[in-house]
Amino acid sequence: MTQPCEIYRERTYENQGFPELIALVGTQPSLVLDIGCGAGANLRLLKERGHTATGLTLSETEARIVQEQGLSGQVWDITSETLPFPSESFDALIFSHVLEHLAWPDLVLRRCCQLLKPTGKVYVALPNAMLFTQRWQFLLGRFRYTEEGIMDRTHLRFYDFRTARQLLEAAELEVEQHFGLGQFPMGPLREWLPALSARVDRRVSKWCPGVFAIHLIVVGRFPAVE
Repeated sequence: MTQPCEIYRERTYENQGFPELIALVGTQPSLVLDIGCGAGANLRLLKERGHTATGLTLSETEARIVQEQGLSGQVWDITSETLPFPSESFDALIFSHVLEHLAWPDLVLRRCCQLLKPTGKVYVALPNAMLFTQRWQFLLGRFRYTEEGIMDRTHLRFYDFRTARQLLEAAELEVEQHFGLGQFPMGPLREWLPALSARVDRRVSKWCPGVFAIHLIVVGRFPAVE
């Protein structure tokens, strides 16, 4: 039987990255660790913004693709007890759609925070299991796994707007930012009126993130020492 970790050794995640999440890191050059870096899309975005970024992946294929782009990436199982870097090595940790794939994401998050400098931050993106389209599927009595998306068959944990925040709080992090990114169903108007659509998307994601947000974004840091 294929072990859970072997699934990720065989898969390659290639996309355009998550610019909205990367933008939160800012423009001050920082040392960033992208945990679950895929084929390096976010690493490219970080490099373009002047950051020094390193990626971790379970896939040797992904690590090779990352390195062929002149980026820094290595194979490592983040669920292991050991970490591949000294404590307090990074200014920022990025978990872009990674923690939902883990059996014990709170423990992994807490352990990885050892790599964060005292003034560093953690940037987390999670899929919203209560998106309005998924709520409709649940209402119809359908709980169906898919090959990608919110119900990706490799997802082991599911989050709504509130529990996304609680994940960071369970790791003893102070939540600095918490919001959703999504789209309001506008049909052909989205193509005809892109500026209006973008404005509506921002409004509904802010007013009702639990329903309309596709991505749940949480930024955390260590509590201030009094």
